[in-house]
Amino acid sequence: MNNLKVFQSENVNYLVNDLRFAPLLDVETELSFEQRKPFYMAEYHWHQQIEINVLHKGTLEYAINNAKVQITAGEMAVFWAVTPHRVSKVSEDAMVGIINIPLSAFLGWVLPQEFMQQVMHGGVITSSTDGVVSLAESNRWLSCYHNENSVRNRIVSDEVCLMLRRLCSFDYKVEMFSFLRNGSSRHPSDTGYKNVQLMLDYIAKNHNKDIKVDDIAAHVKLHPKYAMGLFKNMLSVSIKQYLIIMRINHAKVLLSNTRNPIKNITNDSGFKHPGSFFAAFKKHVGITPQEFRDQTM
Repeated sequence: MNNLKVFQSENVNYLVNDLRFAPLLDVETELSFEQRKPFYMAEYHWHQQIEINVLHKGTLEYAINNAKVQITAGEMAVFWAVTPHRVSKVSEDAMVGIINIPLSAFLGWVLPQEFMQQVMHGGVITSSTDGVVSLAESNRWLSCYHNENSVRNRIVSDEVCLMLRRLCSFDYKVEMFSFLRNGSSRHPSDTGYKNVQLMLDYIAKNHNKDIKVDDIAAHVKLHPKYAMGLFKNMLSVSIKQYLIIMRINHAKVLLSNTRNPIKNITNDSGFKHPGSFFAAFKKHVGITPQEFRDQTM
């Protein structure tokens, strides 16, 4: 497993990724888990993973770009942690389970398109955990990663994905926030950060259309080569690679939830030619579109 460390705190075992909180840098390839008492944070931080916080006890308040979001015992929050955030208030009895999901893994999961876009556009999802995930299940996931069993770890990853799919089947709240840092959360790379976020937003809204790098760069009024370099430096993935990932994820949703012919799904996902779609899908998913449909329907 990559950069996972085991810590002991007040007789609670938990795992923490050795994060440096570098903005828009997703070098982690594994899920990470913590279970601990949350603590007040004087400063904002941000990182590239999708973060899930499940509050088992007490109350917890986040400051997200100077706005407030509160969850109480039995609730959870899901958000893309590139949005500057900090814990602004916490009760003495609070206990939280934290799951960090690599962006590459999250984008590859079969989740409702609306939910994906809400998270990727700065939404903070909050919901009751009743029927979604239990404390016993969270502890079992933690134990699996503590034992470092590769087979069980893959199963845990699948189960976290299914937990998010269950979440989407319930009513949940969404609060939208700007990704652009402000006030005390200013950072020297804000201009580049804003441009990358504008590119991500444009791709999220248009990935199933016939768009190219030039179109994405023109949207943010940058030279294509500069836009490509900025995107790659901040996300460690090229614009073309990211666009393909988004299109494949779109195709996976259609393959799982519709009976549309694969030829139609090729076009609906933004691929111009069936050959390029099949090659990209097999490379990233490991099986053909038809095999994927057979396994998920």
